[in-house]
Parts: sequence; structure tokens; C-alpha cells
Amino acid sequence: MTSTTPARAVERLHVVTPATTLAQTSGAAPTASASTTPRPSRGGGGRHVALSPRAARRAARLEDDRWTASAEDERRHIDLVPVKRPSAKRGKGSFAKRAKPFATLGVMTLATGLFVSVSMPAAAAGVDVDAATGGAIPSAATMQSVSYSVPSTATAAPFTRDGYGATSQEELDASAAAAAAAAAQAAAAESASASASSSASASSGRTFPAPNVARSGEAILNYAAQFVGVVPYGNGNDPSDSFACDGYVQYVFAAFGVSLPRGAGAQAASGVQISASEAVAGDLLYWPEGHIAIYDGNGGMYDSPDWGRYVQHRLTIWGDPVYIRIP
Repeated sequence: MTSTTPARAVERLHVVTPATTLAQTSGAAPTASASTTPRPSRGGGGRHVALSPRAARRAARLEDDRWTASAEDERRHIDLVPVKRPSAKRGKGSFAKRAKPFATLGVMTLATGLFVSVSMPAAAAGVDVDAATGGAIPSAATMQSVSYSVPSTATAAPFTRDGYGATSQEELDASAAAAAAAAAQAAAAESASASASSSASASSGRTFPAPNVARSGEAILNYAAQFVGVVPYGNGNDPSDSFACDGYVQYVFAAFGVSLPRGAGAQAASGVQISASEAVAGDLLYWPEGHIAIYDGNGGMYDSPDWGRYVQHRLTIWGDPVYIRIP
């Protein structure tokens, strides 16, 4: 049997005695009277409370219907027990979760109040505030310029630590000057060595015998050709030293008994100007810019060209020279 009470659900419990036999008698007085107070069950497993009004009315109706039970059986009864609905269990930490936003808000409020309390005195004093550190930053108007003067006689104290010292500027300048001087001396020595080696190579193991034939174009060219690639260009007029362009011409013609002065212009003035079609081997080629050479009779020339080079035989003639014949 199921019964409900206002706003609550009830639990139905059955307690049945074993081998209950019900007999209906008519016209006889009941042998056992019904009571509104329920008897406890012999099993002891049920939980009993006072009957509700509805259960009491049910028990009275049973008496009116004249239901009886045997002496050895107990009366069947119904216990109506109110049942509470189990409430939803709250998870652990639910209170902390609900309180967390309020705690964060409180911390933020406290930090804001602290920042305002620190920055208000600085703002009142007309000083900027560093947003990162909260410290006061003086404005340009409140800053004072300070100047210092160092006497000209003051010297920097040497720095030493753990047995080591810092190099001064004077020492650095002296070291740079010494390095530059050493480099200049090395360059000069190298140049002198190159010049000496060139002179030595020109004169060592080489002899330039005087021609034993009369002067002719062919004889002049044969004698001039032995200096090609051997004697370097310089200011001299001797194969043991160097040949300038005029020194080279002077030395070759002197071997055939012809004395010519130094200087390209003076040598050109010592001869007679001829046309290019008249020129033959052994004649001279003169450039008014200051150069002179020996014509090979075939569109080329022999000359000592310039610094860093040696006497050479060129197969072509450059520019527009003047042709000179030495008498």
C-alpha cells in the first residue's frame, strides 16, 4: 500500500508474519481487537513510527469489516515511514571556487589602493611616476645641470689588478708609431734589395763585349738586342746599373764610336729629321714628350720603357714620333 504526506514522499515497508491465516467470521464478536498502535515485527528489521491519520482510518475500517487473525499469527499491519530526498552532494572545493573571484577582486583593489597611495604624493609634488617601479622621476624643470672641470696637470692613475695593468693611450700611440716606422723600413729595405738584385742579375755572369764591326743598322740592332730583358729601367746609362731611355741610346751608339749627350731632346737635336718612309734600321724615334728609342727598320723599336720594366723590343710603334738620323 502506498501513501503520501504533504510535500514529502513516503516509503512503504511490509512486515508479514509467517503463515498468516485470515478467517472471516460473520455475526461473531472479534476475538482480537484492532489497535491504532502498530506492533513491532518479530523479525526486528522494520522501522516503526506512529500511523498517519489515513493509516489510522484504514485500521478502523479493518475493525469494521470484522477481520480477525488466528491466535498464533500476528495482525498484519502497514508502516508508513516518511522518506527524505537525498540532497545533492557538493563537490569538494565548491566554496573555494565560488570565493575565488571575490578573492581576486580583493587583491586587485588592495594593489590599486597601494599604487594610488604611493603615487599621490609624487603627483602632488609635480613629479612624474615610473609606471613600472612606482618611483618618482624628476621632470626636466627640476633637474640641475652640473659641470666639472679637470685641471690640465691631472693625470690618469694607472689601473692595476691581480698583477695586471691597463695599457695607457700614450703607450698605444708609441706602439702604433713604432709599427709604422718598422713597416717603412721594411719597405725601403725590400726596394733596395730588389734594386740590388736587379743590378746584380744584370751584371753577374754577363759580359757585353764591344762590337768589332763597323757601324751599320744591322750591327746597331744586334748590339742593342743583348740588353733586352736584362737591364732594368732607371736613371743610369750603364748595364751594370740601369738604363734610362736616353742612357740606353747613348750606351749603344758609344759602342760604335758615336758620342751622344744625355737627354732625349738633346740627342734628337744631334741628328737630322727625316720622313718615316726614309727611316731605316739604326735611326732614332723621338717623342717631344720626352722619350727616345732605336728604330728596328720593320715598324718596331728598342727602348727602355719605364720604372719596374726592362729594356724591350716592341713590334709596333705607339703615337706619332719624329724620325731622326744620326750622321
